[in-house]
Amino acid sequence: MINKEIEHSRDKNHTEKGINKIRWLCQERKKKIETMTDDKNKKACEKSSTSNKSFELDPPLKDLASSIHEQISNLRNKEDGSSILSFEKSYPTQSEILFFAKDIEQIHELKGDFRTSINKIATVFSKAFSNTTEGKELDLEIQKMLIENFFQTARALAITVEARDPYTGGHSDRVFQISKELGKKCDLSPTEQLYLEGGALLHDVGKVGIRDAVLLKPGPLSDDEYKEMQLHPIIGAQIVKKLGCLHGCLDAVLYHHERIDGYGYPYGLKGDEIPLPARIASIADAYDAMTTNRIYRKAMSHEQALEEILRNSGTQFDSAVVKEFVKWWEETFQKSPTRGQELYKNI
Repeated sequence: MINKEIEHSRDKNHTEKGINKIRWLCQERKKKIETMTDDKNKKACEKSSTSNKSFELDPPLKDLASSIHEQISNLRNKEDGSSILSFEKSYPTQSEILFFAKDIEQIHELKGDFRTSINKIATVFSKAFSNTTEGKELDLEIQKMLIENFFQTARALAITVEARDPYTGGHSDRVFQISKELGKKCDLSPTEQLYLEGGALLHDVGKVGIRDAVLLKPGPLSDDEYKEMQLHPIIGAQIVKKLGCLHGCLDAVLYHHERIDGYGYPYGLKGDEIPLPARIASIADAYDAMTTNRIYRKAMSHEQALEEILRNSGTQFDSAVVKEFVKWWEETFQKSPTRGQELYKNI
């Protein structure tokens, strides 16, 4: 009814009478909304006052809530006011971009996603550059632009996830760093390396579809909640599939919680059924999760986490990748400890 009267007023070219009528209608609507809100607040207060979990009736629960709120606030904002979502490491250097760009002819999804743009750019610049050498240099610059766009897209999605859960701040960045080093030790091709790094950044993107009550729960998950959490690789894969340039990252996103012994999720794959990028990301993800504080537990030491990785070699983790992980760990935390300190400097 309100909409009809508003439309009627507009039909009269906003005469003074029509304008006054609109103002009156808005005031009446505002009063109704305020009345409804007051009623809801009263009911909520009545329910709260009779609840056995009322903060006033349960001081320990009130203290726990205050503690969690304070910790989250501290994590969200450092003393200097800067964000904890540090992703400066997850952007490749120019030499790394060049490494991928040289192999971009083999990455059909990435080229296809930007084919129209490439054709337009090539048409314009082909008129300006007739020299063969200059033309090749221009093609390489365009390919580097595509790689940069790839990582910018992946980083944007990763930041979205970590903004919801301050306790995982920097997690995707560190999983990216560790996976990148392990991929190099496993002699991946440039294309496989590119998709491993992108997948490592995006491995938890599906958590955007998990309820806060589950994602941020300060304690053990119930069976139903754990089943809901197990959906995040599938949700993540659906998101990644929608973006053609990231399609190759699917393996690391979808399968990073599978186990070598077949007891992982979401599909219970085992052994070599699990793609190598996922086997690499799985170790990087587990190691960083163990060595950082979470809302439900304290962090392990790096030595304790290494022992856990070794203990689960051949059951949860690929033993061949674990061997390369141990080499990386020794290089990072024993031979050059400053590298480990730099990686975990914000923890």
